[in-house]
Amino acid sequence: MAKKNDSGTNDESSIRTLGELITTLDNDPTILERISTFMPELGKMKTVHDRHRALFAEVLGGNREKEGELDAARMDTNNHLGVFHGLVQLTGSRDPSIPQSLGITAPTPTKRSLTNHFSSPENLRLVYKGLSLIARAGSVKGAKNYEIWVCDGDPMVESNWRYHSHSTRVNHIEITGLTPGRMYYFRIRAVLSGGNSPWSNFVGMMAI
Repeated sequence: MAKKNDSGTNDESSIRTLGELITTLDNDPTILERISTFMPELGKMKTVHDRHRALFAEVLGGNREKEGELDAARMDTNNHLGVFHGLVQLTGSRDPSIPQSLGITAPTPTKRSLTNHFSSPENLRLVYKGLSLIARAGSVKGAKNYEIWVCDGDPMVESNWRYHSHSTRVNHIEITGLTPGRMYYFRIRAVLSGGNSPWSNFVGMMAI
């Protein structure tokens, strides 16, 4: 008889899934190599930071020709932050000393609640259209509207998050009232008749 493990799946399913993954990776070893290129490296992070800071200073100084390069640099910075914070969150559940060493409070495991019956808005992403910041994500069936929460501190600390606004349109949410030059993090959740959905992934973006 199949017995469920701590993650809620049964042993047969876990063994089969991992076996299929191993087969796929054996057939295409480049997959792991490509994944490794996204792992944090201090030297690469310094280069990305210096480039973003320099381009941001140029655009603030009036060099509008650099706006395209600034967009690319901003995306690079946000990608590095997102990957790093995601890894800290993942590893912190197994080794709390990692987030503690970074001055980050590890997320506290919570009991399952009714929100687990709902799906979360998937693939949250942010884009600038001119000077307007637009958020987009996948819709949740039955959602009445979507709450947008913002954080301008450490996104791993729950108390740093605050409600910002709400919208009935998940595919075009204009975010206003931000301070130029400040780094923000955003997440959204669906509001349904039976409660709120789990949070989406969080995404960082510097306001311009």
